Amino acid sequence: MDMDSRGIELNYTNLVSPQTRIIADPEQMKRVINNIVGNSVKYMDKEKGRIDIRILDEQDSVRIEVEDNGKGIAARDLPNIFDRFYRTDSSRNSAQGGSGIGLSIVRKIIEDHGGYIWATSREGEGTCMHMVIRKYLEQEDDMVDPMIDPMDDEMI
Repeated sequence: MDMDSRGIELNYTNLVSPQTRIIADPEQMKRVINNIVGNSVKYMDKEKGRIDIRILDEQDSVRIEVEDNGKGIAARDLPNIFDRFYRTDSSRNSAQGGSGIGLSIVRKIIEDHGGYIWATSREGEGTCMHMVIRKYLEQEDDMVDPMIDPMDDEMI
């Protein structure tokens, strides 16, 4: 996406420890981020656009936020934007087109990863997509049943 030529600044902030892990398919997560950023670019109506990607630590999960300063989504449309084939009035009238299945695919990918997604938006100010995915927590050694030999799964 040629954001520079469109005057869109992309910012990235990762506030999660480098040791933090999630279990996720990297290609599918790339598809999620590309779709959301692509929508932000497609519907950007500001001369100086901005897209902020933030990775945040939330105890047992990681929250990913993709926020833009675009035209925003009407409050009446927000509950439906993840529905298959749903397009807001402004996107229907837009020259950019689109099938209306992108965000439904995004939601499916996030839910398949055990997470959830929602959006907040203010018309004329921008939209923020919030995704939460559980952290991968390794089981502690003391959590292993002392009566089972892990080498052969037979009772001792």
